[in-house]
Amino acid sequence: MQATLQRVPGHVAASTLRAAHADRRRVLRGIAVLAGGGSLAYLSWQVAGTDGGWRAWVADYRTGTGEQRSVTLADGSLLMLNTRTSVDVSIDTSRRLISLREGEILAETARHRGVPGSARTDSRPFMVATPHGRILALGTRFTVRSDGARTLVSVLEDAVEVRASRAPGHVVRLAAGQQVAFTGDRIEAPQQADPALTEWEHGSLVVNDWRLGDVVAELARYHRGRLACDPAVADIRVSGAFPVMDTDKALAVIVRAFPVRVTGLTRYWVSLVPA
Repeated sequence: MQATLQRVPGHVAASTLRAAHADRRRVLRGIAVLAGGGSLAYLSWQVAGTDGGWRAWVADYRTGTGEQRSVTLADGSLLMLNTRTSVDVSIDTSRRLISLREGEILAETARHRGVPGSARTDSRPFMVATPHGRILALGTRFTVRSDGARTLVSVLEDAVEVRASRAPGHVVRLAAGQQVAFTGDRIEAPQQADPALTEWEHGSLVVNDWRLGDVVAELARYHRGRLACDPAVADIRVSGAFPVMDTDKALAVIVRAFPVRVTGLTRYWVSLVPA
């Protein structure tokens, strides 16, 4: 090879190398453009694809996938944000308003917490607003989840009042142990709350006779990347407790207990399929 290269005329070799360098620079510029465009497209898709849109990214408080966060508000109330959640907080002389852009929160008012001082007798209404309506807290502890299609409210203690955004005259009062789903047009009939749905506060997903497909869909909220379930195993009935902050461990528990296995290109693109 060395002898062959030595026989190449110098001016030919030089022009070939210059062309090669130029082609390399063009290729690298093309890759940079594609990478930049791909990143921008991915970011745009992420922003547009979230229920809260771009407002979720500039919210007062937010969590990413698989994150949780506790926030003590100026009046002494407590908010706990679940995975993929964003909220804006507005507290003034006339009201205390929490705007849930997307995700899920647990709210505990200062009055309920027994915060000493004036906060305990604060007369300003404490409200949570979602794209579908508003929830008025009546000295309480409750959860609110908004997934774009609807809002689900579960009352843990005391009571709340629920109003749909396009039917403000219809008010539904929920007592402790009740939950209700509503959209902007209607409020469904109150039901008994499933206490297991609030166990995310303690880092667990507790299910009783759920479809495996539904369990995986819930775990997917905490999983970085894509997590799916093959329709062939989606109807397997599942009961148990799974750690939401470690979805790999949760999947390992499922694999040990049921005839399924994990497959995927990387840990960010995972599916449960028949074993």
